[in-house]
Amino acid sequence: MKNTTLYILSILSIITLFTSCQKDPEQPKDITIGQSFYPIQQGQFQTFLVKQTRFALNETPVTTTYQLKEVIGDEFVGENGEKLNEVLRYVRPNGLEVFRLDSVFSVRKDENVVVKMEHNIPYVKMDFPIEEGKTWNGNQFNARPLKDFLAEDVNASKTIGNSNFSNTITVIESQDSSLVDKELRYEIYADEVGLVYKKTESLLYCNQPECFGQKIIERGIISELTIFDWGIE
Repeated sequence: MKNTTLYILSILSIITLFTSCQKDPEQPKDITIGQSFYPIQQGQFQTFLVKQTRFALNETPVTTTYQLKEVIGDEFVGENGEKLNEVLRYVRPNGLEVFRLDSVFSVRKDENVVVKMEHNIPYVKMDFPIEEGKTWNGNQFNARPLKDFLAEDVNASKTIGNSNFSNTITVIESQDSSLVDKELRYEIYADEVGLVYKKTESLLYCNQPECFGQKIIERGIISELTIFDWGIE
């Protein structure tokens, strides 16, 4: 009888230990997290001051500034039946002239991703839910090699130009640097506003013996987009 009781107690102890070690099932992630950083509404616009500096071999760098306005246009159905919106891009050299249409991109947003077509190349701008340190393949829908985009500074407050944004995220699209070249691309998005800042550095350094390793720019471009106006037209 004593042995039987000990056996039963042992079995109960094992069961208790097993059940206590089991973790609670993970709750499904809220895929809506981050979607407000990329609002899409017809008539929504953002206006940026663009500053570009171009470098060419044996030439003085040339810096230009102009204004870029992006407006969410009509909705249409894509080749695969997906719903997209036009992104109308207008430019003007200064604030005194009238904007003129420069190009038309498109954007698709669903519960999982935001895909923006830029110069006929689709990029996955966001993959929901957005979380600190999350990565995704920005080239998922194009023929280019896999490229990890990285979300960081999620929900950080930032000052962009003359505006303060209490809730932003930064998406790093590229941050490669060597003694030969540099590829840096990142975008900052603000809650309920969308893109507020973009930085691009695509540079090739001098690789001749007399200048190798000194990061002397031989050719390339540095570009900044800084928002100064936004809203609904």
